[in-house]
Amino acid sequence: MKYTSAISDKKRMMLGSVAMFGWLASIGGLIFYMVSGAEGLGTVVLSVIFLFNCLSVLFVLIGLIEIISQRIRKRTRTISKGNLIFGFGFAVFGSLAGFVCSGAAVLIDFIWLYEGGACFAAQCVMADASLVGFAFGLPILRSFKLEKE
Repeated sequence: MKYTSAISDKKRMMLGSVAMFGWLASIGGLIFYMVSGAEGLGTVVLSVIFLFNCLSVLFVLIGLIEIISQRIRKRTRTISKGNLIFGFGFAVFGSLAGFVCSGAAVLIDFIWLYEGGACFAAQCVMADASLVGFAFGLPILRSFKLEKE
């Protein structure tokens, strides 16, 4: 089963660039959160949310690796169902999960003040960047339609 993108190359390139920025910024936010001390990990709730956030970033990484490998093989317009799921599917829904997890952590931090400035800022960056990755990656994912044989 092959899927073909229905949007123009120019629009896909613009959406993909912004989505890629969001995905890379969410990965960078997670790394900055871990480097800056991860102050809230002493609490059970934030530790569980952090583990789910790490899992969502892992999904985004798997998706990015697949998207980059598709571009290297020059398969950007027509791809198989597996490549679509492991590429844009993992990246888009991993970023949605990252937004939910990071948003919950930001909300908990804001209400109960578990973390300081740098860790709170990293959580905000992860939430915002994941939302950008989801919002600009979803139209690309939805543009792929099943090719009639």
